[in-house]
Amino acid sequence: MTSDRRIIVFLSRADDASLRVAGSCALAAAAMGDRVDVFLLGGAVRAVIAAGDDSDDGAARALFQAREAGNCRLLACSAGLVESGLDPGVAQEVVDAVIGWPTILEWTRGVTDRFFF
Repeated sequence: MTSDRRIIVFLSRADDASLRVAGSCALAAAAMGDRVDVFLLGGAVRAVIAAGDDSDDGAARALFQAREAGNCRLLACSAGLVESGLDPGVAQEVVDAVIGWPTILEWTRGVTDRFFF
């Protein structure tokens, strides 16, 4: 079941509670058939990339489950990637795309269902 509804999740904090709640939100929306874009910003970029998409445990697990469940993308902010000092090649293996603010603004334009963690 796929709906036309879009959900935007902005995740900027890297603490376990924020990662878990953002993942739960994304997973629930994806399971309901909604299109979900999770924008990783700031410290969340490092936390999610470090977790890796084959993570069976940990706070970021639900984010990867949401992507596997359906129409969910994990998108890292390029500024957050630069700040993290991580190898862009490693990031490309874990997230669906690394994008800048112009793209973030365009892809979120008009979407009213937004969640911030």
